[in-house]
Amino acid sequence: MSRFMTIKAEEIAEAFETERRQYFVGNLKRPQHIPFVKSETTEMGLTAYDKFTGEPAHRHSVAKEYAYVISGRTQYMDLDTREIYEYHAGDFFVTFPGTTYVQKAEAGTKMIFVKEPSINDKELVPMDEEAQKWMETEF
Repeated sequence: MSRFMTIKAEEIAEAFETERRQYFVGNLKRPQHIPFVKSETTEMGLTAYDKFTGEPAHRHSVAKEYAYVISGRTQYMDLDTREIYEYHAGDFFVTFPGTTYVQKAEAGTKMIFVKEPSINDKELVPMDEEAQKWMETEF
């Protein structure tokens, strides 16, 4: 058995022709386009927004999520405090368990994310009209 596992740039680029998120590591249940390293403790992947995108409101009850912005710009609204957090290329941030938020990203935004543990604890939550409008409004 090899001591290295490689996912070539071409494979990743091909996957992103039809998807905006791919995982490199995790305890994944759904199929995806590229191979991945199975892990119950860590999840890691890449999100690439080729157009302005709003992500529906949700929270993770257990998982902590780390993110590094490779390119572009993204904003998060904490739905409990209504505070807006803006991140640009080169920024790193953490979303702690229990944080209820909505996100939007401008076209060209790419982010690496790491979650621990690797569990599907994403819980969609309802958004009020103000949050919905904010999510849909481009920068």
